[in-house]
Amino acid sequence: MTVNPSDTETIRLNRYLAMLGVGARRACDDIIVAGRVKVDNRTVRVVGTRVVPGQNRVSVDGVPVENPQRPVVVLLNKPLGVVSTVSDPLQRPTVVDLCRRYARKRRLYPVGRLDINTTGAILLTNDGMLCYRLTHPRYQISRIYVVRVRGLVNERKLNRLDKLAMPRRSSGAQWTGVRFAKEIGRESLLRITLREGRNRQVRKMCESVGLKVIQLKRVQFGPITIRKLPLGACRPLEKGELDKLKQLTA
Repeated sequence: MTVNPSDTETIRLNRYLAMLGVGARRACDDIIVAGRVKVDNRTVRVVGTRVVPGQNRVSVDGVPVENPQRPVVVLLNKPLGVVSTVSDPLQRPTVVDLCRRYARKRRLYPVGRLDINTTGAILLTNDGMLCYRLTHPRYQISRIYVVRVRGLVNERKLNRLDKLAMPRRSSGAQWTGVRFAKEIGRESLLRITLREGRNRQVRKMCESVGLKVIQLKRVQFGPITIRKLPLGACRPLEKGELDKLKQLTA
């Protein structure tokens, strides 16, 4: 079963299930092939089936993967040692654990990922379409990081980092993704803006120019900042913040 991709945005079913925290991508493949998934009340066994987040009704073992209640978005200032998943087989703390007070009556899942050694801003929501759009490269939602690296940054390294930060869909015109902040002894502080959520991109960028990341923190996701939000704390977004996010993904 598929929907017409010319009518609206679609996503592969296995990726959608993984995004909503049902399991890892490979585990979701097995769940689909086993006939445990229904789309609009029809059993689907094809991993590559495409669905429209928030429009097609998707369930696993008869349980909807999306919460039909009022959409909510929560901002978390993620600490070290916390994984950006709904659950963890190694029993490590998850971002959902830290937002339990908001997830009790809702199925919340993270919007994208921060690795276990990165702190800062991460959003959680029960809105599948919003989650999909906020992570889709088409919308180029900015993510701003402050990174402390071992080593000094010269102009050549700064220019190289700037090119590596450039979105793949960008023409490069007037792009400035990396700004030098200051030197701290033999270390440097950088402010990096990305518009795509590629895996461990900041760390890989820095390693490619001989800089070792000591500390990495995401301070802003789109217009949403962790300013005044203590480490490990979370809060629901205000209406004005939600409106800004929806405008960016319209």
